[in-house]
Amino acid sequence: IPYQREGKGFDLEEERRLFYVGMTRAREKLVLTSAKKRFLFGKTLQNKTSRFVNDIENTLKELKKMEYKKPIKEKKEDGQLKLF
Repeated sequence: IPYQREGKGFDLEEERRLFYVGMTRAREKLVLTSAKKRFLFGKTLQNKTSRFVNDIENTLKELKKMEYKKPIKEKKEDGQLKLF
């Protein structure tokens, strides 16, 4: 969220409803994450945090910024050996 598909209309209230429904399914703890950019279908996309996060009371939020860690490449021969 936000979610919009090409060729489809945009319905802000339906998006808000889906965000709320998803949040209310949490039993004990809810973790919301976002990525500034992601790779999807061969394209790098820039993302914004959902506009609905600002509707949540600040007393209910704990914001943390994660550091980007470059993935460690495995040696090809190590990949299969890890299974044993």
